[in-house]
Amino acid sequence: MPIVSESDLVAAVTRDRAAGKRIALAAACFDVLGVSDVRALQAAASGADRLVVAVLDDEAVRRKLGEGRPVVRLEDRVEIVNDIRGVDYVIVCTHAGVDRLASILAPDVRA
Repeated sequence: MPIVSESDLVAAVTRDRAAGKRIALAAACFDVLGVSDVRALQAAASGADRLVVAVLDDEAVRRKLGEGRPVVRLEDRVEIVNDIRGVDYVIVCTHAGVDRLASILAPDVRA
């Protein structure tokens, strides 16, 4: 599944909710993704019917982890996260955008 825009994500989650689906939201840098990250995403997916993953953009990664980061390009981080079993939607966000997205989506599970 390609990266979704915010408007496409809101529309998809609205349809999912209308169908009675539970929504989980996970957000992180996913720079140097490890097995613990994969397990955390799969655990979040098991707690809901749809898993939305917000991958922080490069500027947010630098603010959070410091200069010299991210090590892995945004496009690669998104592709890797998208390929994890249980991930339904991937969106790129700023750090502040994650909180705004959470308020819009009102997920049942926040990981």
